[in-house]
Amino acid sequence: MNRFLRFCAAGLLLAPAAARAQQAEPAPTRPVTGRNQLLPYPPPADTVQARTLADAFGRGQWHGRVRNYFMATLNQGDRPDYYANGLGAGARFETAPLHGFQLGVGGFFWANLASNDLATPDPATGAVSRFEVGLFDVTAPARRQLTGRPEELFARYRWRQSVATFGRQLLVTPLLNPQDGRLSPNYAQGLWLEFNEVKNTTLTAGWLTHMATRSTSEWASVANSLGLYPTGVDDTGKRAGYAGQLSSRGLGIVGASRQLGPRTRVQVWNYYADKLFNATMAEATTGWAVGAGQLSLSGQYHYQRTVGNGGNADPRLAYSAPGRQAHALSARLGYQRGPWSVSANYTRITRTGRFLFPREWGREPFYTFLPREREEGFGGLAAAALLAGRTFARVPGLKAEVGYGHYYLPDVRDFALNKYGMPSYRQLNASVSYPFGGWARGLRGQLLYIYKGGLGATYGEARYVVNKVDLHQLNLILNYDF
Repeated sequence: MNRFLRFCAAGLLLAPAAARAQQAEPAPTRPVTGRNQLLPYPPPADTVQARTLADAFGRGQWHGRVRNYFMATLNQGDRPDYYANGLGAGARFETAPLHGFQLGVGGFFWANLASNDLATPDPATGAVSRFEVGLFDVTAPARRQLTGRPEELFARYRWRQSVATFGRQLLVTPLLNPQDGRLSPNYAQGLWLEFNEVKNTTLTAGWLTHMATRSTSEWASVANSLGLYPTGVDDTGKRAGYAGQLSSRGLGIVGASRQLGPRTRVQVWNYYADKLFNATMAEATTGWAVGAGQLSLSGQYHYQRTVGNGGNADPRLAYSAPGRQAHALSARLGYQRGPWSVSANYTRITRTGRFLFPREWGREPFYTFLPREREEGFGGLAAAALLAGRTFARVPGLKAEVGYGHYYLPDVRDFALNKYGMPSYRQLNASVSYPFGGWARGLRGQLLYIYKGGLGATYGEARYVVNKVDLHQLNLILNYDF
């Protein structure tokens, strides 16, 4: 515990030196649910049409962001501990609309201000950093110098309420999303269409060819973006070998959402990864007034299957095993009254096969999601979580949230259903976030504490424990928008 306290003190000393920071995406302000709802930059305030090209650029708008993130993980006993402090800064420019057309460009840089060794395996356990390395570049964990990447470069056309965007852009969908929980989020390259001409209905379609994955510094094709994160094991227990071995022309996405009355909304999405897999997701949410509060009920259904040979004719190098199918259900019962909100959540993935969606592309939208762990990569999973949040009228913007869940997974040696060798576990998240006002307007902070305890057999092997269960973690994030 003394080591953990020292790490925390280091974060408190380092963070004020980079107080001008900004969140890249809403995870820091929604730590319990992790749902993606906001874009990283505010929309242009001036929407008046420009008359000339010079006017479009002259009235264009700049936005900047700076973000400081301190993270420390304490593993049980004499197992290795990790800490890191990352500082990132970026800017984005978008022209004023000219005959409906706009151009946008943006980029981001980051640096390792302080950390212990994140790349060298621990001699006793063979473990390396799992979480802190994500503040920088997971493909080059030993790099400490300034790193950056171009992120947005797009042309956009607006017609009435609809929009078409071509190029590098930020996209928010249930499965493919920014998944920000580090310094800078995911971006995607391709054509993206949103049709909003039917009342209460949004139709979406897109074809994507490249990805800029969170915690990496390079753009990669759809096929080569898989495997940038740890690949886990195949169905036989051998390390999955699909990184750099896949073939795909891109990712196609179609979606439809509709508001059915004042309290009911439905949406359906389909993700077709050429030669890899197809995933379909449907969700419905409804609510009722109950006394002075609001009761809500939400449900999701997911279905997946392998497309073709899963990306490689050699099953040992395929991303998804030929013939694989997966089904998943998630449900939420919530209640909100005044400043309080509470929910009971449940997720079930059947034993028909692993639920797979590349972690490089986003995080799954299951209601039981708590930051720092996922339910992707598993079959035969059952999870239940209680979430609660409270705002404070006397301190506008202050929000406290807590979440606690039990996650029952297949045995770590059931390789066909447990891709990442994760034992069953319980998890507690507690967070306080606050947007400053007055002279510090634009500055926002969050303190997030996480505890994970083991519930399943680990057979005395450190690889099933270190950075997975029996750990404490502290996150201190400062964000500044300008």
